Amino acid sequence: MADPKDLSLPPGVRDASRRHLYNPVIRDRVIFDRYGQETDGECTEARVTLAPGGGSPLHYHVSYAEHFECTTGTLGVNNNNDLLHLSPGEKAIVPLNTKHNFFNDTDSDVSFIVKLVPAHLGFEKSIYILYGLANDGECDETGVPKSFLHLCVISELGDLKWPGLFSWLGNGVTKSVAAYARWSGEEERLLKKYWY
Repeated sequence: MADPKDLSLPPGVRDASRRHLYNPVIRDRVIFDRYGQETDGECTEARVTLAPGGGSPLHYHVSYAEHFECTTGTLGVNNNNDLLHLSPGEKAIVPLNTKHNFFNDTDSDVSFIVKLVPAHLGFEKSIYILYGLANDGECDETGVPKSFLHLCVISELGDLKWPGLFSWLGNGVTKSVAAYARWSGEEERLLKKYWY
């Protein structure tokens, strides 16, 4: 049994009930099945339930690939402008540096498994912060943090990069603001509140 006082362990390892996250703003659920620490860094794996109209903005990652497997409903995946609609049992892999997003354009919940390869501790932390902020009323009606500083912390921790014509500017600003958040102690405050 994990020591609940060992803060080097992910929250769900210290307390199994903390593997389950709920975002009341966008009505999504995430269950962490395997943290990177549990797979020796091979992968992070979670089950997600996405409410109708839910999804992520277009983005890409430079440090991990994403593997999606639909388990119920129809999961939409935009994989470098290739629009896919996955049925239960169908999979899609989004390689490194590939712009993508996932979405639910149906009128029913969609469930899927997402696996990050290799594991990404920052992503794990970013989801805890984002869902924690949503539960505390610190996100707008679309689920985006009201604080630009918090948005930058989440983006930088989770390795979310923004594609497009001015991506170098947007990603540079995000990186700079996140560095300020680390320097000022705001990132650590968020981690203490939502991750530790």
